[in-house]
Amino acid sequence: MDERSRSGRISDKQAGTKTKNTHSAWDVDGEREPIDTASTCPVPAEPKKKTKIRWERNKHNMKVLWQINYETGLGADRWIVSGYKAAFEDLGHAFFFWQSHEDLDERLREVKPDILVISQRSIRYKVLPVLKTARADGTKVFIWVDSLFYQEPEAADILTHDDPGDVYHGETEEPWMERFRKETGKRYTVTPNAANHRLHFPTKPVKKYECDIAFLGANLPSKQEAFKTLLFPLVKRHRVRIYGPGWTFSDHVLRSLAGICRKAGWMKGNDWLSRKRISVPPEEENQLYSSAKVAINFHERGETLKTHVILNERTFKIPACGGFEICDFVPPLRKYFTEDEMVMAEDDGDWFEKIDYYLHHENERKKIQAAGTARARRDHTYLNRAEQMLKCLNLK
Repeated sequence: MDERSRSGRISDKQAGTKTKNTHSAWDVDGEREPIDTASTCPVPAEPKKKTKIRWERNKHNMKVLWQINYETGLGADRWIVSGYKAAFEDLGHAFFFWQSHEDLDERLREVKPDILVISQRSIRYKVLPVLKTARADGTKVFIWVDSLFYQEPEAADILTHDDPGDVYHGETEEPWMERFRKETGKRYTVTPNAANHRLHFPTKPVKKYECDIAFLGANLPSKQEAFKTLLFPLVKRHRVRIYGPGWTFSDHVLRSLAGICRKAGWMKGNDWLSRKRISVPPEEENQLYSSAKVAINFHERGETLKTHVILNERTFKIPACGGFEICDFVPPLRKYFTEDEMVMAEDDGDWFEKIDYYLHHENERKKIQAAGTARARRDHTYLNRAEQMLKCLNLK
């Protein structure tokens, strides 16, 4: 008999039963690429006398301008920003994209946003006057920063010696942003990834997505070690379905052609090819996760990534879709989900033991899945994150 926790299931530090599985099929037909909020920005005390500026007049109907590389790209930024777009729109605000090939100054004049969200990688001396002018006109600037800000010398210098933004936030968990706080003297707020409330909700299982184990994610170089140690061994023992960009030869061809279209400035061609690369449409992700017995989630590994500092979007959308998630070892996970709401493996051995255990203990699996789904849909959608951002400006 396996060692169990008092709740009758194995805990993060306890191993499950190893059992033999007769399934050995591996379906590789994917084409898709890819943070209770633990640290929120304190709401400033309300001033005794309010100044009637644009913020007060428009706080119930604002314009948000958000930076993204390509609106139709297949990177994680597309799905994350799409989640924020859905959230702000459903909160009653207008949402606009600023893409990498567009001029910021021109886009600001077109949109006249109340909120601008820009990445630290775009903070340059030539952009600084544009940001200062926008702030003088009443735009509140959110700068998305991470723990590697110092690798962008120009941006790091500006962030250290100037104050180009109103709020500095990002996905990186607090302990790993200490260098940013010390060197820049600025407050940092964690804004974790989340689930898109429009797309990520439970649904009935669908036969074409039924399997023992599902993984939806890009075949990225930074994840090769994780694929080798955590994913591929499962293929020999279980019925596994893998979806995402980079897993097929045809996807590599389509990706190369899309890159040529972008360089040539033919964005319609890029958009068409990008759509061709998607085999699990966004509106069907919940079907995938609701149909699989176990949905696995792991993060990049390597010499510089021994400790994960960001929880990916998959962490939140799997349970929001009604899926049962087993996540690799990312300690910050416990800020967002308890052991009763999500399973986390302590190491590689524990990873395989827990997958085998929960595949063969349906009642325990469903109990944790239900609790995780309720938590994700209550506390971890982009609606929660958008409201958190507005609270940083004392707006609701």
